[in-house]
Amino acid sequence: MDFICTGDDLELIPEEVVRETGITFPEAHIDKNSMATVARALRKHRGDVITRVPFCVTVEADAYGAHIKLGDAINGPRVESYPFTSIGELSTIQGLDLNIGRIKEVLDAVEILAISGEKVALSVEGPFTILSSLIDPMNFYKGMRKDPQRVREVLSVVEEGIIRYSLEGIKRGASIISYGDPVGAMGIIGPKVYREYSGPSSWRIIKGIKDAGGNFILHLCGKTSTALEKMERASTYPIETNDTVTYGRALLEQLDMKTQTLVVGHRCIKGSLNRMVNPILWGIELIE
Repeated sequence: MDFICTGDDLELIPEEVVRETGITFPEAHIDKNSMATVARALRKHRGDVITRVPFCVTVEADAYGAHIKLGDAINGPRVESYPFTSIGELSTIQGLDLNIGRIKEVLDAVEILAISGEKVALSVEGPFTILSSLIDPMNFYKGMRKDPQRVREVLSVVEEGIIRYSLEGIKRGASIISYGDPVGAMGIIGPKVYREYSGPSSWRIIKGIKDAGGNFILHLCGKTSTALEKMERASTYPIETNDTVTYGRALLEQLDMKTQTLVVGHRCIKGSLNRMVNPILWGIELIE
């Protein structure tokens, strides 16, 4: 099956929330307390049961040195310029330092929210989405043709950082790791690049997070889970739920019932407010 991403505006910060919290931007993107305050207010404003942080897809790239313009409540953080111009330059990136910068503030916000009783989903981006903020995609794809081994080495560094970031999020109290790699989706980069690079990279990350163990949900973007199933690196199984609850509540019910990591997919976590018309969660099993 192909997952159709409908998109929504749930990551936009409504004016009511801005007024209610008194938080200014970009403060909510760079300060743990402001981030936690806005995340909690957003969850209440939506009537949701899951509190999500951060509010953008640039946190990991920022930690690798991306030049990010933080924006405001309407225009979120986005790339201002690329710090690397070639695969050779990109290959100098080091492992993520989780103790400085915005990535530290996000982890601290997770901890603040979890301690206060919130069920927190930490949104984590995949390698291609991160790298698209570090180097012009044309130069990256050119590097795939000219120096594939170096590209794989870069991906390995980024994969390790994503796994470590995710596990630190769990350690800080996140109940859900929400993983996706929108820039690395098969429909964007094509089947060949997906099968050779993006798909295997996401597979290794998912396996690395899952194998660490723990009582949490690893929620895969529907585009990621369906693409992995299509390339026969994952299979699905149905998990029956209560059809009177929302998707978010169905996830949390499973969390309460499980004692080990549950990987789910084929849906978007931003649909946590949707009623379970088809009362099924899709569990994901990786295929070696």
